[in-house]
Amino acid sequence: MVDDLDNVDILNLKSKIHIDCEICDKCCINRGDLKITPINVLEISKYLKIEPKEFVEKYTNPADSNKPELLIKAVGEKNRCIFNDETTAKCKIQKVKPMQCVVFPLVPFNLDFDLFVNSNQCPLKSNKTMTVNKWLNGNNKIYKKHKAIYLKWINFLEEINPYWINFSAERKEEIIELLYIKYNLKLDLYKQVEKRMEEIISSF
Repeated sequence: MVDDLDNVDILNLKSKIHIDCEICDKCCINRGDLKITPINVLEISKYLKIEPKEFVEKYTNPADSNKPELLIKAVGEKNRCIFNDETTAKCKIQKVKPMQCVVFPLVPFNLDFDLFVNSNQCPLKSNKTMTVNKWLNGNNKIYKKHKAIYLKWINFLEEINPYWINFSAERKEEIIELLYIKYNLKLDLYKQVEKRMEEIISSF
């Protein structure tokens, strides 16, 4: 989130901006910091046709924080996102990519009201412009689909943060499994994630 209003233009969904993706892979190297939520784990697992447990073990690392967060692995000398194709520079999970990737190069200012700032980190060659809404939702509508549960996830992390450091290693592992692994991919993923978060918070 952005806290400083100085020298930035606040964008809403109707704002028109100079933005485009030229598939240069610059946003996919020097990574290892891409955070994913439980719904990301479930949707990507389903997309890859593997179980969440396999996905977590093969494609993620725990975040070094006082919260139960996971990061997508980075590989190779360039620390390339494990889901970025080195040959084509294209994303292998484009249809189910995490929110951090969906909004880039925009930076959330206030997601409750769909407000952003442009980090201007894309090395653009074209003069293409489009609305923020079109950039965020495109053909897959990931932002619109995930916004509500993403905000609930952020609130969940804020609630669990004061307790996390005092949990035993066993309790932390139990929570990680509840949040990311023990799901039925054939049932409603959103309802399952929301129920797990509610159960964990109510257990404090």
